[in-house]
Amino acid sequence: MSQRVYESLPYLYLGLGIAILCSVKNPYALSSALLFILAGAVVWVVRSEHRRIRHRLTPQSHGSLPFWCYELLPFSSLTLGLSLLVYSENMLMYPSAVVLAVIGFQVWVMRALQRRPSHHVTPKRVSG
Repeated sequence: MSQRVYESLPYLYLGLGIAILCSVKNPYALSSALLFILAGAVVWVVRSEHRRIRHRLTPQSHGSLPFWCYELLPFSSLTLGLSLLVYSENMLMYPSAVVLAVIGFQVWVMRALQRRPSHHVTPKRVSG
């Protein structure tokens, strides 16, 4: 499998799950969408944890939440927000749904930016 395909798999799973969630309204499609989103989230978390340099150097604290609850929280918020937008018939739920979806997406992006490996090369000093 090429590197480009391998690196895009979690995003493909998440995107496919979100597309199914937002486009098809039946219980089978909902369960399929949730499985795709869960698969993408788990693959993303496992790769993210494996690539973290700081994680190997210092113990991480997730507060009172267990590891997987903490790691899947942004994906859960995003999925719940989108589900409320799509499946709720109560207009009063829409603001809460949008807030949940935006916060979930924002936390996910912030974690992704903080966890990517730094490729900064420090210049070597040349004496003389």
